[in-house]
Amino acid sequence: MSANAPGRAHRFMSDASARNLCIMPALALLIAFNVFPLLASLGISFTDFNPIIDASPRFSGMENYTALIDSPRQEVWRSFSRTGALVLVTVGLETLIGFAVALLLRRGFRGRGLFTAILLIPMMLSPAVMGSFWRYLFNADYGALNWLLDARWNWDGSRALSFWAVVIAEVWMWSPFMMLLSLAGLNSIPKTLYEAAEVDRAGRWLRFRHITLPLAAPMILLGVVFRAMDTFRLFDTAMVLNGNLEGQPTTFVSVLLHARGFGGSRSLGEPTALAYLLLIASLALATLVLRYLDHVRGDRHYGRRL
Repeated sequence: MSANAPGRAHRFMSDASARNLCIMPALALLIAFNVFPLLASLGISFTDFNPIIDASPRFSGMENYTALIDSPRQEVWRSFSRTGALVLVTVGLETLIGFAVALLLRRGFRGRGLFTAILLIPMMLSPAVMGSFWRYLFNADYGALNWLLDARWNWDGSRALSFWAVVIAEVWMWSPFMMLLSLAGLNSIPKTLYEAAEVDRAGRWLRFRHITLPLAAPMILLGVVFRAMDTFRLFDTAMVLNGNLEGQPTTFVSVLLHARGFGGSRSLGEPTALAYLLLIASLALATLVLRYLDHVRGDRHYGRRL
């Protein structure tokens, strides 16, 4: 009887049962803290729910979405265009700067480790703290930036400069992130390819164009996906630097969402619908870049380039 006991215990707790026993608590937490709030907010976007008014929410269908799309002042569309411009300018500059610094670090020099550690400091700071730091630098009266430039530019009040103030702060903070991913992509390139290119007497530009750039592109594009999605939802930096007033050059989608969601006695249905429009736009952007990433990583693509 004792000989059969291990067999019965094994049948009672199989590998699949043990696996499911470990997965179920994590899955329950995932549903409780992610899926359920997501579905609940999706339901709110189709109602006129207002937590201030003691009344049952009314199902309004697509009214919140049509009200956003057919906004009389087109503020929603302008906020999306501002956010798109921010993504293009910011992520583009971060990629160029990060890749250029990664090329410099890849060469190797004395004190490279310390220099790399110093460059990583900005991305370790809290965005709110970083925004407060740049708000001091951009101050028109006692800001250090105007003192260095010997000017009195109103960075946080000028319509022409407030947008670029957010760009400068974001590029300063997240260029090290693109530098890390670019450096990882560069270090993954086999040295034998460069040796073979030197044997074939290929110049620096040909080696960069046909070896360095295409082989480092997948890792760089992965960073572009992360930064594009994060920048598209940017809120804290713009909020700290310029506030959440509608109609400003820094009224991005997240800032407009905050302004309408916490604007007094307004219904939460329309801001929630705006949040889902932002989610759809972010997923569409990520899907486009990921498809291009899969195309770049194809063996045929590499064979054609190399």
